[in-house]
Amino acid sequence: MAPEHVNREAVERRRDRLQAEYGEVPVERIRDEVPPERFATLCAESREGYIGGAYCWVVREPDQTAPLTESMPDDLEADRRVLMILNRADERWGLPGGGQEGDETFEAAAVREVREETGVDCEVTDTFHLRRVTAESTGDRDERLHALYVFFDAAYVDGHIAVQPGELNGAAWFAEPPERLQPANAVRADDFWPDFEADDPLGDRSD
Repeated sequence: MAPEHVNREAVERRRDRLQAEYGEVPVERIRDEVPPERFATLCAESREGYIGGAYCWVVREPDQTAPLTESMPDDLEADRRVLMILNRADERWGLPGGGQEGDETFEAAAVREVREETGVDCEVTDTFHLRRVTAESTGDRDERLHALYVFFDAAYVDGHIAVQPGELNGAAWFAEPPERLQPANAVRADDFWPDFEADDPLGDRSD
């Protein structure tokens, strides 16, 4: 019997919509083998409507910073800065964002999650990467769970970093790339910072 593909059509519709609106975007395809207990949880979430998440590369321009005090150097905030959060699991810097809820768009999910995680308001301007994930169980279940993760460029609108205790290890604005970047960050950093040279951790990103 052929495996049941959960949310495949929904994911493909949303991928097609994003590429129609933003142009052809590199798509990374991942096949994930998941232990049975974890797969059962993911399967239940997928059947309840979970189809992925969205993340933002938020850029703050120099003229959007708070006024400096007289004791601070004039060039302290002279560069464009990128908002990143410290991932608790692997201690790497990643993009703020998270899972889509209900009927919201990926854009709405990204903006909401950035605000909830960091206290910063932003506006989506483009998308630079799509991650298409198909999960299957290492046990005897034959479903295939489909999800889409969207990585957006975004512009800073308002707010100051305010991380809720217990949510993150930290968040910060960076004028140059920190060490230990998560893969999607490294790909975007390669374009954003001309002197930054990342390995290609995503491999073949064509779809």
